[in-house]
Formats: sequence, structure tokens, C-alpha cells
Amino acid sequence: MADQNEQPNSLEDLQALHKDLVALCESRFVNLERLETEIEAHITAFKNLLRKNPRNEQSRQKLASGKIEALGQEYEINTEFQQNVLQLADEVDLDELEAAQICLESQDYAAASGRSILDSSVIRFHQRRKYLLHSLRLILQLAGDVDQEEGIRDAFAEVVTTITRPPSLRPSTNSNVFVSQCLQNMKDVKNSLQNLAEKSNSASVLGHGQELDVSKMIEYQRVSLVNEHESLGVIVSHLVKANYSVIEDFESMVNILRKADKYDNLLLHYFPALGAFISRFGAVDGGGSMEDARSLNDNFIIKADQGPWILGYVHAAFRAWWLAEYSGWYGENYDGSIPNVDLNQESTQRSKQFTEALKDGAFDFILSLSADVKPLEWYDPARHALRQWLQRKAPALLPDSISFSDFFQGALMDQLETFIENFITNLPDVLRKLRIDEDEQRQLSQKLEHDLDLERFIVIISYAFDGRPKAAFEGIWNVPDGALVGFMHWASRRASTPLVSAFCEMLQALAGDETCATAAHEFLLDEGSPVAGKMRRSHALTWNQIFKELTFFCAKIRDQPALPQSQGFRAGKQNSGHTETEPESEIMLESYLRLITRLCMESSVARQFLAQHPTFHLTELLFQLASSSILPRLRACAFTTLRSILSHKTKAAGEYLWAALDVWISDGYSPGSHMLKTSPTAPTSASSIKAMFQKFDSGFEEPNAFIQLLHALVLPYEEEVGLNDGLPFPEGLGASSRMPGIDPYIDFAIGQVFATRATDISDPVQLRLLRLTCLNFITACLDTFNEDLVIFANRSNVSIDAAISTSNLETYVRLHPFSRVMEWMFNEKVMDTLFSTIHQDIEEVGSAAPDSPLIMCILQGIHLVTMIIELQPTYLDIIRPLLKSQASNRRPLVSNAAFSSFEDGILNHLIIIPDLGLYCGSGHDELVIASLKLLGKLSSSPKLASTPSTGLGTRTDRNKAIAALESNNDSETISKYLLQEMGASIDQGPESSSYLIKLQILDTLKLCLQASPNHPTITHLLLGFQCSNDTLEIDPTSPLNNETSLFHTILALALQTPVETIENGAINIPLWLISLKHKCQQLLRQLWRSSLSSDFALPEMRSKDSVFAMFINLIVIRPGILWDGIDLADPSFLSSSSTLCLAELLTERAVVFQYISAELRQVARSHLPSLKRRIVGTLLGSSTDGNKQIENASVFDLFDFMDLELSATNSRPILSWFGYIDLQACLEDHDDAPSTHNITKVEELLALRRAELRQSGKIENPLDAAAVDSQAQELINFYIVDNQMKHLWASRLSVLSAWVQLILIMIESGDFDTADKTSFVLRALDVILPRLENNLGNIPEATHLARLAKSLLFSLELDSKSFKAGDMGDLVSERLFYLFQVSLRAIVSLGSNATLKEIFYSICYRYLTGMSDVSGVLGHRRHSTQTIKAAGDRLVDLICDDAHGGEQSSQIAALLLLGALVNLARIEKSKYVIDSLNRLNFTGILVNSIQTIAAELQQTPREAIDMQLANVNARLALLLQMSQTRQGATAVLNAGLFHSIKISGLFAADPDFGVDINAPDALTKHYLLLTAVMRVILAGIISRGPQNEATLTQGRVFLTENRLSILAVLKRSAGLGAKGDGQIESIEELAETYLLCISVTGFLDFEEQTTQRRQALNAFT
Repeated sequence: MADQNEQPNSLEDLQALHKDLVALCESRFVNLERLETEIEAHITAFKNLLRKNPRNEQSRQKLASGKIEALGQEYEINTEFQQNVLQLADEVDLDELEAAQICLESQDYAAASGRSILDSSVIRFHQRRKYLLHSLRLILQLAGDVDQEEGIRDAFAEVVTTITRPPSLRPSTNSNVFVSQCLQNMKDVKNSLQNLAEKSNSASVLGHGQELDVSKMIEYQRVSLVNEHESLGVIVSHLVKANYSVIEDFESMVNILRKADKYDNLLLHYFPALGAFISRFGAVDGGGSMEDARSLNDNFIIKADQGPWILGYVHAAFRAWWLAEYSGWYGENYDGSIPNVDLNQESTQRSKQFTEALKDGAFDFILSLSADVKPLEWYDPARHALRQWLQRKAPALLPDSISFSDFFQGALMDQLETFIENFITNLPDVLRKLRIDEDEQRQLSQKLEHDLDLERFIVIISYAFDGRPKAAFEGIWNVPDGALVGFMHWASRRASTPLVSAFCEMLQALAGDETCATAAHEFLLDEGSPVAGKMRRSHALTWNQIFKELTFFCAKIRDQPALPQSQGFRAGKQNSGHTETEPESEIMLESYLRLITRLCMESSVARQFLAQHPTFHLTELLFQLASSSILPRLRACAFTTLRSILSHKTKAAGEYLWAALDVWISDGYSPGSHMLKTSPTAPTSASSIKAMFQKFDSGFEEPNAFIQLLHALVLPYEEEVGLNDGLPFPEGLGASSRMPGIDPYIDFAIGQVFATRATDISDPVQLRLLRLTCLNFITACLDTFNEDLVIFANRSNVSIDAAISTSNLETYVRLHPFSRVMEWMFNEKVMDTLFSTIHQDIEEVGSAAPDSPLIMCILQGIHLVTMIIELQPTYLDIIRPLLKSQASNRRPLVSNAAFSSFEDGILNHLIIIPDLGLYCGSGHDELVIASLKLLGKLSSSPKLASTPSTGLGTRTDRNKAIAALESNNDSETISKYLLQEMGASIDQGPESSSYLIKLQILDTLKLCLQASPNHPTITHLLLGFQCSNDTLEIDPTSPLNNETSLFHTILALALQTPVETIENGAINIPLWLISLKHKCQQLLRQLWRSSLSSDFALPEMRSKDSVFAMFINLIVIRPGILWDGIDLADPSFLSSSSTLCLAELLTERAVVFQYISAELRQVARSHLPSLKRRIVGTLLGSSTDGNKQIENASVFDLFDFMDLELSATNSRPILSWFGYIDLQACLEDHDDAPSTHNITKVEELLALRRAELRQSGKIENPLDAAAVDSQAQELINFYIVDNQMKHLWASRLSVLSAWVQLILIMIESGDFDTADKTSFVLRALDVILPRLENNLGNIPEATHLARLAKSLLFSLELDSKSFKAGDMGDLVSERLFYLFQVSLRAIVSLGSNATLKEIFYSICYRYLTGMSDVSGVLGHRRHSTQTIKAAGDRLVDLICDDAHGGEQSSQIAALLLLGALVNLARIEKSKYVIDSLNRLNFTGILVNSIQTIAAELQQTPREAIDMQLANVNARLALLLQMSQTRQGATAVLNAGLFHSIKISGLFAADPDFGVDINAPDALTKHYLLLTAVMRVILAGIISRGPQNEATLTQGRVFLTENRLSILAVLKRSAGLGAKGDGQIESIEELAETYLLCISVTGFLDFEEQTTQRRQALNAFT
């Protein structure tokens, strides 16, 4: 055990302990060893409980010295800190040094929450007490839980013994002082509350107005103290039941109750313990002795010298409770051990004492006790009226009371259950006397009020068992011969009207689930014999009796005028001789209806019994009753009972009730109406409907119950398969007199009640409940609409009209309540009401119970807004235009539908945005998640998150979401709430609320960034930035600058979240952990990628060594690792979540690689050489930790993902029933992932196909139906695996792309010397080449690998040094030749993939040109030539095909490669390549292409001109290479080179203008083009040699034909003409080629000879 002198444990430790204890109580997984360690560490804290050291002068002086010791360290403290400590010590009456420690511990919370140190310290003080008490309560609960495993129960019992044993006593000693300590703690808490109230009152009396924050802190302390008092009360009750108390403790508690002076929370908190004390020391089975019990009875009941009780009804309740249990000693358990006892006299005395206690208000108070602990939010008018009718003496609970916890209610109800059973068992005479006295009073006087103690007791039973079906079953229904069942039979016989009412209330409370409700139904089947003649009650309450009385009283009521709503009932009769006119009849009818309602809701047997009863028609009776002049509450009960009939609703029941309701709404059930009651075509005019609705549209009970009935009616039928393809009402409903459908009911619920009448209700509880009912109805109308049907009708080949249960899709769209509800959602009043429902005080929200109407209302409102935003496109784009086009079915327009889109209405209610953010701090997990989801949708909406723009000199369209959050400075508070949620522990796993909230926070933040990546969003605001128009700023005092922001919390989560766990000795990577880490990194990626935030994000991440933390923690994929619990080799891997787990890990690794690439590039730009070397070293496998070198996985080790043996996606199975079905409509596109099939939509479409087959009669027998189901499931399973494989392949491609990019960045920025760079390149090639060779069939992956191989090759300097003799030279030669071989094979095998072939062409080109430039590598060149020949003629054929007809970029690469091949052949003196080109006539094609150069350039647009010129130059370059050999030159010239040049007109163009090229430097480009052509000409002429006169003649002819243009160029090159600066070099190059051509061809000599001959001829002439 822990040392008892250790310091108090921290709040965080207690919270962890409490979380584990709760998990164990809820039978969730918990680490028992960890729990044992946690409990041992807190033993001392449990022993001390709430004991604290008060203020101390010595501690105060130590504090004033300026130095204190706390948390194991010495601190120097300033004056401000001292003042905070003194204020805390004064506030909670605590030793100053202990207060100082709390202040120190609270600093982080204060910084995170924005609260003051004092407030944070007060909160921490009470939070620690809260979790300490809750943990002890749970330990006591587990020690006494009979349903818990025996070993665990015994272990906790031992812990309790250790805690309760005083430190001064030996383990075997049992001195029970712990209970007295707890009672003293309860007194201390009460004193603290009194002191708190006095402080508040003093400030008010003196006129010192309290600030809002101070008032909130006072209220927080008050609530905390009351809750602590409650926990102590339950702890005492557990201790007493476990026999850790003594009689003195009991007497102390009685003395406390004797002095109680008001009915409040504190008084009620004692009663679970009081009941336990009475059972322990007063009951037979409590373990005490009869002597002690008699002694206590003398002290408590007989003697009156101990002083009066201030609250008489409390004393009366105590006496009654004691006597009920104490009397058990004198029944069959009496052993005669006490001499001289007159049992009859004492029995009479006890009965008298009990009766006196009842007269003093015992049952009055116990009824209050049992009722007041129940939640007040769920207002039940009928039950409230029944309680008011019964109660006369007990006061109301104080209005500032705190709601009671569930565990307190459970503890109190357990004790009440014991009291009830003992009273029935031990005091039967008193029970009989109560019945007799009441009957006598009723017979003597019909006008006076009668004692109703028996009815009160029965209602107490109802409260005790209400909501506790397990207790009802085990205590009553499962013990048919027990006292409680016997009491029920006795009480139900010859019961008066009040007794029947109370009995029905009890019976419905005992019917809390299917089993109990069926048992209650069977109880009512125990019928007596009917009585003929005038209606009289049978001897016992049975169904027949209920039916007769309901029929009789309903008939009587229908003939009576309306009565005003009464708040109470007299227990007498009016002036009438008929028992049927008793004033209690109204409440009895309510009780009957409430009983029927409960049994119908819970028991299918009872529901079927009532539906099939041959003589009693419940539905008709209820509608007749609702048409009568009755109180609103009774009519509401009728509506509620009608709703209960629809539990597990069938289509027949639903349609029947709709038809009956339509008759009723047209006044068809009113007295005297002769309309056919069940006719579905009864005339229903708009005026009659409106008149009927106006009868009950005000108040609370009637509209609330009626809309609840509508809600039940619009819910889907139980037999529906989940398609929501039918209407929840008959298609022809109301068609005889109005447009068919339920529009009038929708208009009433939304337009009349929700938007208008509900605002007239002043009671906040009733208003909340009514709005909740309306919201439930509205959301049901939207939830049950299947918008996929509309999509399937347009995009699938399934006949939707034939498949759906509605007659056709048009009818479904037109009549479904979706369209009318959506129309109302654009109404201004509806929007006002909806947003006012969502907008609630955050303090009230935080203090409300999770299942309270307040929280449920907000949740439903948020859910409704979310659905409207999601469904709005379908409604606006498809449904509304369709309805408007149907002129014959025009419905009345909704008034004041002021908005064209829902977002336009939100612009008038922007308060919802900060509301949603503030709800994240409410502590209600479901509300937090729903709020975050909607906040993301609203903040990413274009209308609300419009990017800033300018107009007329002013800024417009500012981001509305940011403006809303900044309006009241809520952003900082919301950010702190999110920070706390992101920092919460996730030890409880993926199902824990902390984990789910983290995911939703990250999704919301990411969604906002995606909507506006380069503009300020609320994500930036919440992360800690200050958002201006289009820039971000950082406040020097902000949490972002102080590293305490939400951004830093997410960064820490991304860096520190572990993704490996150990399961059964194996490493397991859970999907939920890797998903969380990945989402954090995705969000960070959006920040460092964006130009808006990268300047902050990258340096901040660098300051945390993010590169090293992320990279070192990357997991190397190896055999034996479990992926979400399954090994990669397991056959079930692909069909499980393990596939997604592996995909997530790969995607997360891709993000890390992308970040390191960005960081390495940024480091290079920032000139940080030491950091760059450190990063590169880590990437290569060696990192530093201080001065220590650590080996880690290198970037090449992390290429392991390419070794995964992943099967390609299988082809879709061919199925006979679903072979032709088109599932394209189920495809969903994703931003960063491949398109996948939505499995829900697939299931829907297959279900529709199944329905289509059934409707068409193609499914003829059960075997066919089974085959259809089997094939449907096979197809669903296929698409599940297909989706997961797509994710996995996409993830691998993503990480490959990122890995390649990282390698490229390392080459570019790594600053390697020549040897290291060569070594790095060789290592990279060694890693990728085998994968590239084997992966050519996977084009995307092969493209990335080929691109990297190309870059690696081009990064090498291919010179003699690289290939010098030695290991390195051999390796370089070997790897590059291997790459060349792979590239050639790829060119041959790839087919028509131009992009990838272009890369391989470039690789081969670079290799061949590099080899040709290096001296001394003749052998390598010969290998290359042999390799090319070995590839066969197909290689050259393919290259030529691409060079001629491929895509432009591919053409250029192919032409360059052909040029390199020609050059290699020239060096090798090989004729193979030229012969191949000639064989394919490719030489002629190239030469002929010159003819169209000018025309192609003229037709090429400006943006493509450079690419076109590159293509032309590549062709000319290849011709040039060919022309440099005699063989090639012959082929080129024979192909008509000079003829093609002449036809092209290139040289005929005016040299001052050139060819018409659409480019700014067109003339320069023209000169360069002519130069390239001239080089081909010159190469051909020179290669043919000076002896080839034919070639020389062709050259001279060319010069002669273009004499003028040549002369112009020569003049301009000589400076005789105008030329631009950019043309000088190109003109000179062209002029040089002209001069060389003139020289080579001997043009001048030829011209001179020609001239001389011409002159001679002229002279001769």
C-alpha cells in the first residue's frame, strides 16, 4: 500500500482512476493491473477524504517569506502569487501552503482556459474533491455488486476494509469510525455552503454589486458543494450496507435530521443512508440484535425527551420508515428471546404510532421525496396532476435546488423499495385499516376530503419502480407468491376511483420493458365474472373492467359541456346519486389511458390483444373522446394512447389510423356525426381542418401530444427494409376534398405550433418540450426521405417506378412530407424559432443533464440544420422545380418564405456560429460532436465563408464566420475548449468520446481550410492566428506565440501519438491510432503548404525538430506485424479493416515524406547548412541525440511498401440475377483518394433490384429468393474489398510519389560531393530498378519510378572519372547499363503509353549520349549496340512510330533517341540503324516533313509555338545525325531534301520578316530554324564528299535559287542592315552556314566560270 504520509494525488491521477473505475462498472475493457496501482496510490487520499488543514499562521508567514517548497521543488514567489494563494486559502478555508500548491498546479489550466489563477485554483480544489468522492463511491459500489465477478468483488471489498481501517489499528482490528468522518464531512460541506451564502448576502446588503464572473464562481462553488454532499450521502449508505457503521453513527444522523430546518437538497441527501441505517439496525435481516432494535425504538419512537423535530413531516416519515422495518421482529421472526412482552399490545401500539405518523404527513413527505429526486425537465401533466391531487402537507423543494444524480436516485429508490416491501409485509393491519377508513369516510360523506394515504403509498411504489424494470421484475413479477404481488391483488379489488387511479399509475410504472409490461397485461387478464344490469365495478381491476368504465365514462363525457382545466381534485362527489359522476373520474380516465399507453408501448402481446379485441374498439373510443368537451390534459392522454398503438407500427395499423385521423380532423367523430368512422375518403374541407386545429393549437398538453402522434405516424413501418421508398400514409389520403397527402398536418405542426403558438408558452420547461416534439416530427419527415431514389432513377438501369413500394417515383416525390417540410424551413418565423432553440445560455447547457430536454432540443435543432444543408441541393435543384411544373397539383404556398437558400437565413442568425463553438465546452460529448460537424459545414459554406474582395475602394464580403466569432471575442474561449478536448486522454480506445471528439475537431478544421486554402478561415482563428483581410498575424501575447495554442497541441499530438501496441507479444498497429495521427498531419500539411500560413508553420514545426521526430518514428513494414489485429498473410486481411489500417499508415508516411521535402527545400533556401546535413544524415540512417549517434531506418529502408505483394483489384463477379445492373450511381469521388462505391447506396440499389424482380414475378420460389439474397451479398462483399483495395493502391501510389519527390530533393539540395552523390544515386538505382522492371504493368507506379530513374541518371556527370577502373566505376557502368536494358524492354512492352515511354526515351537518350561522350568505354558502347540489335526490329519500329505519330512530347523524345542511336551507329560504324530507318521509309517521312514546317508554324497558337519548334528542331537534328554518315547522307539527299526545302518556302521568305510565327521573337526563331536546315544541307554535302558532283550541283542550285535572301542575310550580318540585339547571334550563325555552303560547293568558282562562259558567248554573239 502507498505511504500514508505522501502528498495528495494530483487531479489528473484521480481523473484517470475514475475513468478506469467507470469503465469497469460498465463492463468495458480496463487494465486491472493499472487500476490496482492507481487505487494503491490513492489509499491515503481516500482515508483522509475531505479532511483539510485550515488556515494557519505559521504557513502564512512561510508564504510571506517569498520562498516555498511545493511539488518537490523550491519556488520563489512574487506578491501577485501570494495574493492569489491568500485569497484561495480564505475562500476554501485551507492551509496557505496547501493552497500554494493548488495555485501552482492550476497555472497550466489557467493559461489554457483563460481564467484567473484564483478561479482556476478554486475549480481544481473542487474537481479534486469531486473525483475523489466519485472514485470512492465506485469502489464501494463494486465491492457490493453481486453481478460483478467474485474475484473482483472480493478485491474491492479488501480495498474498502483498508480505507476504513484507522491507521493506528492493526489489520485485524475493526473500529468503524469512517462513517462518522463522512457525516462530519457532510456537516462541513453544509457549513461551507452557509458561509458562501453569507458572503453573497453580505455583498448584496452592502450594495456591492457582484461582477458576472464572481457570481458564476459563487454558483460553481455552491453546485460543487451540493454535489459533494450528495456523493457523501451515497457513500455513507454504501458503508452502512457493508456493515462499516455503528449505532452511534445512526443516532448522529437522526440528530442531524432532527435539526434540519428546510426541505432542500441537503436534507434529501441523508435519506439513502437513513434507509440503510434503519435496515441495518432496525430490520430483522440487518445483522443487529433485537435488544438493540428495541432500545433504538424506545429512543426514537417512545421517548420524547430528545427534543422536538423542526420539520414535523420529516419526523413523521422517519417514524413510519422505522416502524415499517422494525415491526418485522414481531412476526414470524419473533423468537421469544425478550421476556415479558405483550405482542398484541405492542402491535396495537406500533399500528397507532404508524397511523399518527401518517396523520403528521409521513406519506406526504415520502411521496415528495420519491418524486422530487426525479428530473424536473420531463414535465408530465397527468402525473403532475395526480401528485398535486394527493399531496397536501409536504412543502415544495426549494427553487434553487440542484438536480439529483442518477446514482443518488438509484440509491434512494433501492431503500424505498425495501421500505415498501417491509411495510406491506410487516404492517398488513395498518394497510387494511387505511382501506377500511377510506371506504368508511367515503360512505359517510361524499363532499368532504378523505384520507388518501393508501393512494399515496401506491403512487410512492410507482415512483420507486419507475424506470427500473429490472427491480420490478426481480422484486415483483418474478415472485408471483411474494408480498408485493399479493398486495397488488388486494389493492385492485373493490377499489374506489382514487385507488384505481393510483393503482393504474403503479401498474404502468411496473411495466418498464417487454417482460414486465407483458406480466402486467397478464395480471389484468385475471378476470372476474361480469355483472349484468347497471354498470358496477367488478371485484378486481381487469381489462374488462377497464373497457367497461372507459366506454361508460366516455359516453357520459360526450354529453357534458366542457370543463375548465383544474389543478387539483377533491376526494368527494358532486350532487348526484350516481357513482359514475365522481369528480375523480377524469383523473381515473387519465390513469386508464396512461396504463394502456405504457402497455401498448412496451408489450407486443398487450398491443395485439387490444388491436384484436372483438368488442372493445380502442381507436374509435379514443377519437370519440378527443372529439368531446373534455379537459385539454385528458385529450392529450387520448392522443398519447393513440400514439402508443403505433409502437412497432405495421402498414395496416398506420394506414388505418391515418384514415381515422383524417375523419376525426374533419369533425367526423363529434357527437351526433353520422360519418363513416373508418372511411378513408371522408370529405375533409380546408375550413373544417382549420377549425379543428384551432381548438387545440394553444397551450402545451394538446399540441404536444398531437404532434407526438403525428411523429409516430410519419415514422417508417416496421416491416420496411430500410429503403424509405414508401409513404407513411395512404397515397389517396384526403384526395376526395383536397390535394392528397398530409400537408395540413405539417402546416399545423410547423407553421401553427412551432413557428407561432409555441412562443406564447411562458413556462420554459413546457416550451422546451413542445419545441422538442416539433423538432422530432420535422427531422423524422426529412430523415425518412430517400434522395438516392431520385439519383438512381436518372443514373441506373433499375426501374425505380417498378421497384419502390409507392406507385411511382413522381408520387413519392410529390406526396412525401419532405418537400412541404423543406418549404417551411425557408420561412422566416420557422428560422427564428429554430435558431432561438439552438441558441441557449452556455452555463445552463453545461449544467444540464445529457438526456435533458434542453440538450435534446439543441441536438435536434443542430441535426435539423445539418440535414437541411445536406438535402438543400436536392430540394432546390430537383424537387422544387418538379413540383412547380405540376400546375394541377399546386399546393398553397408557405407564407413568408423569405429566403432563396438556407444560408441566406443563417446570415440573419450568425450567433449560431459562436454558439456551436461554445457548446464544445459544454461537457456533453454528443453535443460537442454534432456542433463541430455543423460548424464545419457552415464555416465552409461559400455564402458564409466568402473570401474578402474589394469594391469601390472598400472591403466587402468578409468571412462571415470569422466576423461572428470575433464579435464577442468568443474565438479565444472556443479555441481553449478545443485545446482541452485535443489534450484529453484516449486511453479508453476508439469508442471513447475523447477520441471521437478529436477526430471531429480535426475534420472540422480541415474542412474549413479546404474550402478556402489561401484565405483566412475560422480554422486559422481557432489555431491562434489573428485574421485580417487576406493575411495572418500573430499577437506577441497570444497562446500561439507562447506555444500554448491549439496549433501546438495538434502538433504535439502528431509528433507524440504512438501507433504501435503490443498484443499477445506481437506488434499491432491499430487503425484508430494511425488514423488520429494521420489526421493531425493532414491538417498540418494544409498549413505548411498554404502560402498564407507556411511562413509560420514550417519554422514552428522546425523548432520542435518535427522532421526528426516524424521520420525516426516511421514504422518499417516487416513480417509479423499485425494490422489492426490481423497479419498481412491472413486470408481475411483484404476483407477487414486491416487493409484500411495499412493504407492509412502508407498515406501517413506520404505526408511525412512531403513535409520533409518541403522542409529540406526551405532549409536550402534559408542557407542552414548544418541543419541540412543533419536532416540528410537522418534520412540516410544516422541521427544524433545530443552527442550520441543513433542508427535509424533510412529513406531506402522505407521503400519497403513496394515489396508488399498486393493482389490487383479483382473483376466484378458475374451474377445471374445482378449481371447487368449499373452501379455507377453509387460511385463517390474523393479529393485525395480514388472513386469508391458507397456501400450503403450499393445495398439500396440491390434492394431495389430485388424488389423489381419480385414485382415483375421473376422470383418464383424461395430458392430464387435465397439465390438473389446470396448474390446480392456476394456483390456487396466484392465492393467492400474493392473499395479497400482502391484505398490501399492509392495510398501506395501516394507514398511512392512522396518518396520519389524526397529523393529528388535530396539530390537537388543535399550538397553531396561527387563520390557521395554517385554512391547515393547508385544506391537509389539499386533500390528502384528491380521494382521498375517488375512493375511496368502498373503504369502510375512505373511512371514515378521511371521519372526518378531519369532524374538520377541526369544528375550524374558521365565523364571518364565516373567510369574509371575500380569498384565504383564498375558499379556505375553496371547500374546504368541495367537501367538502359530495362528502358529498352519498357519501350517495347508499354504499347501506347506516351508519357511513360517519353521518360524511357529520355533515359536511353541520356545513356547513349553519355556513353558517346566518354572516352575509353568502347566496350560499353558495343554492349549498347548489341542490346539494341537484340531488341529486334520492333524496337526501332516502335520508336519510329512514336517519332512520327505520337504525342508531341513523346515525338521529340523519340526523335532525340533516334538521333542518339544514329550517332552510336556512326561511332560504331554500324549500318543497322540507318538501314532500319530506310526500311521503314522513315528517312523519307522526315525529309518530307520539312515541306510543311512553315505551314505548321503559321497554324500553331502562340502558347504552343515553343513545343512545335522543339519538334521541328528534333526532326532536323535527327536528319543532321543521319547526314553525318555517307550512308545516311545518301538516304537523306535521295529522299528529296533540296526539293522539300524548296517546297517549304523557308528560304524564300523575306529575311526582314521571316516565316509567320506567332511569337514575340519570331524573326530570331526564323533565323535559328534556317540555320538548323542549313546544317543538315552542309552535313549531307560534306558527307558525300567533294567528288560527288551531283550533290555539289544540288547545293549550288539551292544557293542560286535563294541568292537574294542569302545576300540579305550576309549584308545584315556584316552590319549593313537593321537588326535587333537578339538577332545578332542567330544572323551570324546563319551567315556562317551560308558561307560554309558557298565554300564547300565551290559556288563562287562555279559562278565565276559560269559568268565567264556567259560573257564569252555574249562576245561571240
